[in-house]
Amino acid sequence: MMTRRPRQLWLSLVIFAILIIGTLAIIRPWQSIKQVTVNAMELPDKKVQTYAQVMVGTPYWQVAGQTQFIAERLVKSSDKIDSAQVKQQGTHVTIKVIEKVTAGYIQKKGQWYLIDRNGYLTTIGQPKGDAPIYAGFRTQTALQEVATQFVTLELTLRQNISQITFSPVKDNAKRLVIVMDDGNTVYATQDTFGKKISFYPGIAAQMPDKGIVDLQFGAYSYKYGTNAQKMITKRNNMY
Repeated sequence: MMTRRPRQLWLSLVIFAILIIGTLAIIRPWQSIKQVTVNAMELPDKKVQTYAQVMVGTPYWQVAGQTQFIAERLVKSSDKIDSAQVKQQGTHVTIKVIEKVTAGYIQKKGQWYLIDRNGYLTTIGQPKGDAPIYAGFRTQTALQEVATQFVTLELTLRQNISQITFSPVKDNAKRLVIVMDDGNTVYATQDTFGKKISFYPGIAAQMPDKGIVDLQFGAYSYKYGTNAQKMITKRNNMY
C-alpha cells in the first residue's frame, strides 16, 4: 500500500506536467504580438492601440483570453468611442472601433436637438457647426434613414455638407435638397442618398461652374440659371 501511493502521486505529477507543457506549447505565452490591424473612421491607428494598450511587441499573455476586457478598456479610454471589438488570431490582433459621430442637428418648435449616428435625438442648446442642419423631416423614420446613411460617408464628404432638407415633389416623394459648403446643391433621394452621394466629389471636380448635381434618378449636373434648372424649378412649383 505504501509503495502504490508514491507511484500514483508521481504518475499524477507526470500527467500534470505533460498537460502544462502541452498547453504552453500551444499558446506559447513567451511570444509577442507581431501585427495589429485597426479599423476606425477617424481615430488614428496609434491612438487606438494606445487606448487598447495593444501594439506590436506587446507580450502575448497580456492579450490571450482578455479581448473582451481590452474592448471595454477602449470604450472607457475615450468619449469618442461608442463600442469596440477585439479579436486575436495567434500573434495578429484586430481592433474594430465604432466611433461616436454626430449625424447633424435639427430644430423642432424652437428647440435644438443633436442627431446621433443612429438617428436618435438629444436636447442641446445650440449646434456646434460640426455637422449639417436637417430641415423639413416630418417623420422620425425618414430622419433616421438619412442620418444613418450620412455617418457612413467619408469624413471629407461629411464636412462638405452644410444642410439636408427633406423636400418632396411630385416626381420624387422622397427628394432631398443638400446644400454643399463648396457652393453646389445636390438633389438626392432618401433611399439612395448614402450610396449616390459618394459620386459627388468626382462630378463636382468636372463642373466648370457652380450648380446643381442631380443624383435622384441618374447622376448629372448643370449650372445655376440654365434652362435645365429653370424647367425643373417651374415644374416643381406647379405641384
